[in-house]
Amino acid sequence: MKWKKLGLVCAPSKKLWWNQLYAILPTPVYLDNLDLIRVFFATTCEQKFGRITYIDLDPEQPTNIIFNPKNIVLDVGVKGAFDDCGVNVSSVIKTDSDYFMYYAGYQRHFRTPFSILSGLAISKDLETFKRNSQTPVLERIDTELDLRSAPTVLYEAGKFRMWYVAGKKWEMIEGEVHKNKLMPIYELKYGESNDGKTWDTSEDPVFNLHEDEFGFGRPYIFKDKDNYKLFYSIRRKSVSYRLGFAESNNGCDWVRKDSQIGIDVSNEGWDSEMICYPAVITVHDKTYLFYNGNNNGETGFGVAELVEE
Repeated sequence: MKWKKLGLVCAPSKKLWWNQLYAILPTPVYLDNLDLIRVFFATTCEQKFGRITYIDLDPEQPTNIIFNPKNIVLDVGVKGAFDDCGVNVSSVIKTDSDYFMYYAGYQRHFRTPFSILSGLAISKDLETFKRNSQTPVLERIDTELDLRSAPTVLYEAGKFRMWYVAGKKWEMIEGEVHKNKLMPIYELKYGESNDGKTWDTSEDPVFNLHEDEFGFGRPYIFKDKDNYKLFYSIRRKSVSYRLGFAESNNGCDWVRKDSQIGIDVSNEGWDSEMICYPAVITVHDKTYLFYNGNNNGETGFGVAELVEE
């Protein structure tokens, strides 16, 4: 595949107290009744507490913002909750009667920097969301103590299927890129659910870390007529985030095809140091890739269009 970069779509405006830093984890949904692409994302205040908002884009020119409501659709959790230090959207899906928003909830700690567990918020209209619970849908387990985050979910044939980030442990990552920083080691896991709220997850990773990789971030599932496609971020000791890509005919057995991703950092500008947190959508027979750039989305998110090779 090959992607043509269309440009930066959204960066923090710094005009609102809660929109000072980052525009992270862009998550597109097509609204066919309005013929708009609604992109949910998180932005942070000066204290770096994330809150979820959205913008509406022209499906023919997705760098063109049609509507920017400048309101929060999901705020931080109550004090003491798993998400009291911030929320990041990761997947929005249509069920039989509602929209389910899966999100990552942050808490900050002393001996490790943070924990991130996954929550669920529900909406009838994609305008207002209400938490399903003050507790996560992916709670801690013995083998995943502090990272069960960034789920991407499909609802098909009456069943929910999830791919998510699972933490293994913490290590000091040396080198010029990460500068001897304490970092999580994390991989991707899979789960299934009958109601989208209670999940059975596999102990086995979707695939293994290779060479100097130490993390797979924000998976995003995309199903076309041929097969399942999984887009994700790859974190390596020797280089900052890059995008990866894998294919499967059943959503369980994957073949990594990272060399075929067809997009890399730019020579200069907002995405010249890293690209990460992909999300893919097809609208009007065009396929778009939304993604974050430098410093894990501090510079905002942009979009690329799939073109013929």
